[in-house]
Amino acid sequence: MIDGFPRAVDQATHFESEACEAQAVLYYNVPEDVCLSRCMERAKTSGRADDNEVTIKKRYQNYVEMSKPVIDMYKRFGKVHEIDGCRDPNEIYADSRTAILPQVSFLIGPQGAGKSVLGRGLCERTNMKLLNFPKFVADNNLESNDDETVTSALISALSAELKPRVLLEDFPQTEFQAKFFIKNCVAPSRVFVLNCSKDTCQERMFALGEDHPHYIRSSILAKRIQQYNERARTLIPFLEKACTTHSINSEQTFG
Repeated sequence: MIDGFPRAVDQATHFESEACEAQAVLYYNVPEDVCLSRCMERAKTSGRADDNEVTIKKRYQNYVEMSKPVIDMYKRFGKVHEIDGCRDPNEIYADSRTAILPQVSFLIGPQGAGKSVLGRGLCERTNMKLLNFPKFVADNNLESNDDETVTSALISALSAELKPRVLLEDFPQTEFQAKFFIKNCVAPSRVFVLNCSKDTCQERMFALGEDHPHYIRSSILAKRIQQYNERARTLIPFLEKACTTHSINSEQTFG
C-alpha cells in the first residue's frame, strides 16, 4: 500500500506501465472545511510553517485539480473504495481493512458432494482463486489448533491475497468459524451449499478407485459425512440468516 500516491493521472499510468497494476484504490472523501479544521488544529502543536489557512486551501485546490481525476480514472475500472473520512477513526479503519480484502465466497457440503469439481469450474469461468481450507490447514500445520486459531490464520492469508475474488472450498466447517470470520474479516458475497445424499457421495468415492489420491475408505467417509451433517444443523441456519445463500442439488452431474 502506498500512502498519498499517485497524485496525478500521469503518475498513475507511468507506475502501472513500469511497475505493476493497482489492485485497489482507497479514496477517503473529506470536504475542504473538515480538512482545514483538522490541519489548523494540528498547527497548534506541529510547528510546521505550512500549517496555515492559505497554504492548506491551496493544497486542497491542487488535490481537486490533479489528484481527483485519478479517482475518476480508477472508478471506471471498479477499483475505487470510497470511505467517509469524517467519521470516528475506528470506523474508518474498519472500512479500510475491509476494502483491501478480496471478495470472498463460501463453498460447503459433505465429502463427495462435488465441491472441488464445482469450485474449479466456477473459478475457471469467473477468474476467482480457489482456496481449499483443509489443504490450507494441513499446509500450515494447523490440524491440532482450535477454530479461532485456524480461522485467524486464514484471515491473515487473505489479507495478503492479491486476487480480487476468492472461493473458499470447505469453509466454514463450524458455526464458530463462520461467526468469527464474518466479525473479523468480511461477510461472504455468496454461500454455496451442496446437498448430496450419503449414498451418492459413497458411490462417487467408489468410482474413484482405491488408487486415486482422493479416495477415502467407506467407514471414514461415513464418519466425515455424519460429522458434516451434525455441524450443518447450526451452521447452515446461521449462514442463511447472515448471508446470501444458494442451495444446490449436487446429486446431478456438473456440466
